[in-house]
Amino acid sequence: MTHLYPPPDQAMADHPLAYSDPELRAYAEEQAEDILESVVHYMPLLLPCMGALLIFMLAFIAVFMA
Repeated sequence: MTHLYPPPDQAMADHPLAYSDPELRAYAEEQAEDILESVVHYMPLLLPCMGALLIFMLAFIAVFMA
């Protein structure tokens, strides 16, 4: 008995021999963009700004509650 579909590790490889799902083939061939990879470049700017905003908001709450 021969298997028609590749094993999971081969199906998710860069260039598998055969795809079980034609939509997976189209998605893999257009080289889907990794979401985390697109956001990582903004982290050195975004993290300090969000930290400063958080500290300001906490200080504002502390003053408002006093």
